[in-house]
Amino acid sequence: MQQCFMFIDTGNGTGWTPVNDSAKDVAALDSFTVDWGSDGIDEQPEPAVMSFTLRDRTGRLAGQALTLAGMKVVVQFSNQPRWMDLTPAMGSWQDLHIPIDWLHKAYSPDSPDSPDSPSETMFAGTVSTGGSIEPTSGGGWLLKLSATSRMAVWKRLQSQGPTDTAAKWNGAHWIGTPSARLAEMNRRASAQGAPEAQLDGLALPSSVAPYTPSDHPSQLDLLHRLTAGPRLPQWHEVYDGATSSLRPLFLADPIAVHLSSDGRLSVLAGGETRYALSASDIEASTDLSITEPLTQVVINAKRVKSDNGKLSFDDVEITMGDQNRLPSQLTATQKSLTLDSDMLAIDDSGGVWNSGATSNVSDTDRANVAQWLESHDLRMVPETVTFNSTRIDPARLPWLYKAAPSSPFIIVKAKASALTGSDGRPAFTGPITTIGGTLSYRWRNGKPTLTQEATLAALRPLLTNRITWADLPSGLSWQQLDLHICDLSMIQTIDASSTTAEKEGTQ
Repeated sequence: MQQCFMFIDTGNGTGWTPVNDSAKDVAALDSFTVDWGSDGIDEQPEPAVMSFTLRDRTGRLAGQALTLAGMKVVVQFSNQPRWMDLTPAMGSWQDLHIPIDWLHKAYSPDSPDSPDSPSETMFAGTVSTGGSIEPTSGGGWLLKLSATSRMAVWKRLQSQGPTDTAAKWNGAHWIGTPSARLAEMNRRASAQGAPEAQLDGLALPSSVAPYTPSDHPSQLDLLHRLTAGPRLPQWHEVYDGATSSLRPLFLADPIAVHLSSDGRLSVLAGGETRYALSASDIEASTDLSITEPLTQVVINAKRVKSDNGKLSFDDVEITMGDQNRLPSQLTATQKSLTLDSDMLAIDDSGGVWNSGATSNVSDTDRANVAQWLESHDLRMVPETVTFNSTRIDPARLPWLYKAAPSSPFIIVKAKASALTGSDGRPAFTGPITTIGGTLSYRWRNGKPTLTQEATLAALRPLLTNRITWADLPSGLSWQQLDLHICDLSMIQTIDASSTTAEKEGTQ
């Protein structure tokens, strides 16, 4: 693979400086690790933390080490560049005696805030306090530092929210509509240089409960409680150039599995087709995690009451069960996924509230959650999975090598692919996504290597259509299908035609 590129902004007005550019005489990126995301579906992600080492030959940065805290950092790798992206230093195309699909290895990204850069951002954040400096045997210095993603600002912001002088509020704060609350949180985050939260189609409740004067949750907690619901949003920081945003990963949304006319499984992600990855390209444990079964999802919503004209709020549970989809032995003991929510579900104020309607979950929401519970309990994922740049080039599948969720993909040809669940569907094969992991970069034998040791979550396959062998494309024999019979139950769409795009997956 090509090397990774780091850009720093020390705040001195010069803007982004490439660490890897020897002409700038700044430093060299020796290695880094980024811990990001969540360890499970029952946890919201923490801000990502990058530990990195710079090799400073001149001592320029080492001498400024005490003032590096707060320095902005962006880490990228080059995607496949276009001819127009090539720099004059690389010469004309006649001077490039390399295959076209190696261009990304010779290309150095431009400034990370360039709108036309073909680079992919893996991490962006600010340098934390602390670290160490040590001399090297060959001269120069090693700076060992850490940086935190800008989501951390949301966790630090916990000042008083909007108030209202009406007596019924009794000094409460964070008063207002759900959309007004989100807008105010985004305004405060933006003022601190932090990313804004984007709903990506997520519907907000009709009303939300405020907080007592003594309760000051962080804005990150406020965001989680504002949006908690049946789609099970998990909030991650997603990077784009030098900027980022907070976006929901909908764990309970169904994913349609496609079958191409040449017999390959795929899913759609962001409008692009992702063909299934071969297990031979992945470093994965043959041991599978048997998840603890969940039998219900519980939303701890709010009820409003009135005492002598003053409002008070307490919790009320909204329970969504499996609707008899799970085997009876799994439901003998109740195990809940519990979500704390500020959604106002019951109004017992006798008309004192009068500040918006109540909300609840629909029958469709309950049916979707029941299907998700069934899929969660009857699917297995590998205990450990590592994506390695020596097997899968990051320029070909960039979504595997970021400190952000990959979105849906499929793994096939694994030893566990033959396993069939009690429902007759695949126990292993199906849409999955990364929800966390450790991204590592280091030089080995003079070559750069990037790995992602990922935490996976099984996603719910859409199961509205039931196809048979007779539905398979004409001209496609069963011998050409690298599938098991149980995989047919997962396929929803048979594509009329397919094109081979090497960057989309492994064949």
